[in-house]
Amino acid sequence: MTPVSARFLRRTIVSICLLSCAAVCGCQKHSSNAVTVSAQDAARKNPVEASPASIEQGRKLYDSSDCAICHGKSGDGKGVLAKDINMNTHNWHDAQALSTLTDGELFFMLAKGKGRMPGYEKRQTPDQMWQMVDYIRALGSK
Repeated sequence: MTPVSARFLRRTIVSICLLSCAAVCGCQKHSSNAVTVSAQDAARKNPVEASPASIEQGRKLYDSSDCAICHGKSGDGKGVLAKDINMNTHNWHDAQALSTLTDGELFFMLAKGKGRMPGYEKRQTPDQMWQMVDYIRALGSK
């Protein structure tokens, strides 16, 4: 191997390593599921009283939004996209998992997003997002 070829090979390997490291670090940062909810937001109470009507409206909103793609049609956390890109989504039927989240935290995540999940505050009204919180809570009580 000539000195020029060796230098080219070395530069190519270093470039590939640097690009790989940048991609891995960038993906880890982007896919982080950490979300910081203030105490004030976490303590917010749902102004929409849970009723069969609000739960049904929340179900319709869930179904008409792209929630099922990741969280599954039934809310089991096994949506098509979640499987394809190895996302860690909540199973809303798991009452134990829901017990760790306040209504305010659920609302905040719906509004602002979490990790790869987009926020819905520009697509839905606050009442609609609260109805979705009612629906998610109902899934955990079944």
